[in-house]
Amino acid sequence: TNASGNGIPVAVQLINIAAFYNDIALTAGYLGTNTYVYRTSDGGANWTQVFIQSNGFVDGIRITSDTNSAFMMGDPVGGRWSLWKTTTGGINWDSSGLYLPQVGTEASWVNSIFDIGNDKIWFGTNNSRVYYSSNSGSSWAAQPTTGELNSYAVWFCGLPDIVGYTGFTGGATLLKTSNSGTNWLSQTSTGAGNFGGFSGGPNIITSNAAGYLIRFYVRSDNKIYTSTNNGSNWTADYTATAGTYRYLASDFNGTHFWAVRTNGGISYLDLPVAISNAENQIPLVYSLSQNYPNPFNPSTRISFALPKSNAVKLTIFDLAGKEVKIILDEFKPAGSYEEIFDGSNLPSGIYFYKLEVKGVSTDAEENFVSSKKMILIK
Repeated sequence: TNASGNGIPVAVQLINIAAFYNDIALTAGYLGTNTYVYRTSDGGANWTQVFIQSNGFVDGIRITSDTNSAFMMGDPVGGRWSLWKTTTGGINWDSSGLYLPQVGTEASWVNSIFDIGNDKIWFGTNNSRVYYSSNSGSSWAAQPTTGELNSYAVWFCGLPDIVGYTGFTGGATLLKTSNSGTNWLSQTSTGAGNFGGFSGGPNIITSNAAGYLIRFYVRSDNKIYTSTNNGSNWTADYTATAGTYRYLASDFNGTHFWAVRTNGGISYLDLPVAISNAENQIPLVYSLSQNYPNPFNPSTRISFALPKSNAVKLTIFDLAGKEVKIILDEFKPAGSYEEIFDGSNLPSGIYFYKLEVKGVSTDAEENFVSSKKMILIK
């Protein structure tokens, strides 16, 4: 569907886009020496200019909350990086407290920005470094990418390991970190050309270790490359018949992927992993387990068991009984299951999760409903 709508001049070169839930989206572009951000609240039928900067260039916008918050990064202007926040869904932008001085003539790259939750943000440069903030942009640390000048793309797994988050960046060569970017180390790769995009998944816990560790990248050729051992080894997974890949991205959970090419081609993957049966043995009774860990920050696991195939709904509520999120609402075969709940975008407090099961067989004894309390502490 054509969603260019009214309000964006046809001469503006649009270079990135980000969307909140529902019909609200933000797109950035440039015309001459000015950079602009436009906002729609009706699914693209109409757009309103909400930001302009002279001599600027917006490299990327990241939605840091499903309600109103986003972070924007652009090339330096006047000796400081262009860093902006919004807490109004993109209507207003503020750079207060986001000061990061430019070193030399450094700049960034389109879409070379990544965030986890509301506070952790990374972005790449052309100056042998990735910048990292652990406090929503209030302060920044330069993470050296020694031996690699450019970090065209940056990506991190949304779940932490023992010493931090695992991530990848690359210019002409591939680098990997296992400690949130404190150390970036050269990594063996395959293929040719500069790196254009990284992704992986799932960013949710599954019983399939290979699915949890699967990673992808594209570089300036016609292939998508994959690793099933968290980036230690890479192989060509898909070859396009035409065009050169420019970028790769996934949905929030890391189970659906899109990659775009220079000829207008788009490649799509529905990763055949998702949440899987945690055991081969069929449970004897319906059950909902206490989440683990509890208290938690920011993620926790919720397990349940089905002795029969059923329609299942798993919902999160706040202390006032308001629905926060529907984690699951689908038919499930008999078995034991585990879901992950990420509370990054929620305030600390007491929450409840409720499992509702409705039998589908004619001899189903009864419907099963169970709820438990969990505590989010930040």
